[in-house]
Amino acid sequence: MVSVSDTAGGAEAHTVALGQGMRDRGHDVVLYGRCPGWGEHGLTRREIGLGPKWSRRTMAAGLLRVPLERHRTQTIADSSIYYLQFKREQIALTAPLSRRAPVVWTEHGRWMGGSAGRLLLAGYARAAEHVSRVVCVSAAVASDLEPVVGRDKLVVVPNSIDTRRYTAPPAAMRAALRRQLLPSHFHDRRVAVLAARLHGAKRHDRAIAAAAASGSALLVVGDGPDRERLERLSAGNTDVHFTGHREDIPDLLAASDFYIYCGAETDGTPTCVLEAAAGGLPVVAFRGDPGTELVSRCGGLVIENPAELTAERASAILELRGGGVAYVEQQHGRGHWLDAYERIFGECLR
Repeated sequence: MVSVSDTAGGAEAHTVALGQGMRDRGHDVVLYGRCPGWGEHGLTRREIGLGPKWSRRTMAAGLLRVPLERHRTQTIADSSIYYLQFKREQIALTAPLSRRAPVVWTEHGRWMGGSAGRLLLAGYARAAEHVSRVVCVSAAVASDLEPVVGRDKLVVVPNSIDTRRYTAPPAAMRAALRRQLLPSHFHDRRVAVLAARLHGAKRHDRAIAAAAASGSALLVVGDGPDRERLERLSAGNTDVHFTGHREDIPDLLAASDFYIYCGAETDGTPTCVLEAAAGGLPVVAFRGDPGTELVSRCGGLVIENPAELTAERASAILELRGGGVAYVEQQHGRGHWLDAYERIFGECLR
C-alpha cells in the first residue's frame, strides 16, 4: 500500500481497516508512506520520502516533485499487488509500479470541479491506462470515472464499518456515558452530534444552525482546517462543544441522541452516517448532499435548510432510534467488504 496523509478522515480509516483486515486474513501488508492510525494496530510501515498529500495548496510543488517521487518507487519492495489510495500516488506512481505488479486504486468521492479538477483528470486518464482495477465506493463515483477509465476496470464496493464497535446501548449505560463524556450542562438536554473531518467544503455551519433551530445541544467531534472558523462562528454559544480528534467515537455516539450529517459535493458513501446508524442514532441530513439516500434506509430526516429542524421534528425523530442497525449490519459489514477486496486482488493476479 502506498499512501501519504497526516490528517485522520474517512479515506485514512478505510486504509487502516483494509490493511488490518488483509493482515488478519493472512496476507503480508506493508504501508509505504504515512497514515493516521496505522501504527496503533501494529501494522508494518516504511518511509520513502514522499511529499505531502496533494491539495489545492500543495499541488504546484507536488507536480514538481513527481520525477523524484517516481524514482523513489525503486525503494518499494516487490509485491503481488500495489494498492494506491490518493490522487498523487495514483497519477504519479502507477506507471512505474505497474511494470512490477498489478495496481489497484480506490476512489472515495465524486470528481472535483474547476481548473484543478480538469488538470487532475487529464493526468488521471493517462495513469488509468496502467491500473488493473479501480474500486469505487458508490455507483455515482463509478459513473464519474467511466468516461476516462473504462467500465471494464471499475468495480463498486460500498464503504463498510466494523459494526462490532457500534451498539445502541440500554438506557442505563447511555446515561452513564452521558455523565462521563458530555459537558455537565448537556446531561439533561437533547444532544445532537457530528463526528467528521472539519473541512469547509462540508459546510458544518449548517449543523450548528440546525442544532440551534431545534433547541438541541451540539457535540462536534473531530478536527480539520475548518475548526477555527467553526469555533469563531459558535463563540459564546455554550450549546456547542468541540472535542477535537477522539478515539472513543462509538461511546460519544452512544451518549448522544441524534446525528447531523453534512457532506461535501465530492463525498462518496459517508461512513459517519453508517457509524451513527449502527449505533442506533437517527440521522438528519441536508438534501443534495452525497449519501443522503442512506438516511431513508437507516432512519432519519432529510431537510432543505437548518431552520426546518424545529424542536418538534427533532423530538419526533428520536422515535426512529435503532432503525438503521439491521441495514448497516447486513449491507455494510466488514466481512463482506473484505471478501470483495480479496476477490478483486485475486482477479488481478490471474
